[in-house]
Amino acid sequence: MALTRRFTWIALAVVAVVVVTTVIVLFAFGFIAPAPSSSSTPPAEPKTYLNLTIHYDSTTGIGNYTTPFISIVAHTLVVVTITNHDPTASPLFVPRDNHVLGTVGGNESLTGCQNATGSVTMLASNGISHTFTVLDPYYNISVPVPPAQSLEVPCVVTFELSMNYSELTSWGCVVNCDNGVMAAGDMWGELLIEA
Repeated sequence: MALTRRFTWIALAVVAVVVVTTVIVLFAFGFIAPAPSSSSTPPAEPKTYLNLTIHYDSTTGIGNYTTPFISIVAHTLVVVTITNHDPTASPLFVPRDNHVLGTVGGNESLTGCQNATGSVTMLASNGISHTFTVLDPYYNISVPVPPAQSLEVPCVVTFELSMNYSELTSWGCVVNCDNGVMAAGDMWGELLIEA
């Protein structure tokens, strides 16, 4: 019995050593990389500013982002401002998409929006017009954008990102807008995060 217990402990120790060694080797050769995300602590400098606009055509009922390709530099504080001219709300495919995810501080700042103002971490599920979303192995960012007060008074959304992994990925809107998610063809684009 004692011999069996001793053999079991030795076998467990050998397995632990093999697992730890495998993980170290995979990290060393780059097969496993830590998945960086937007951090809650912003870098001191430099800062970049990204301005996006959502236009709305009241005759067709279609909104679209005017900047399909975005390029930013990794390891910088990115101040994003979205000016939304679309006064309509759209249904969510995923209820959790009403939460602010992946921004510095986990919030967004709203000005001139329907039913929401100031710094918020989530919106009412029925109070979202569009989103700014990046979903890939390295980033989980989703920022809900409320409707504008009217065609003349846009909703302005501001938030900060700190993206620390260089890659070419995509971003887009994940609500059921324009008769189907991204149906207008202009609610998504490429995102280049440069080293």
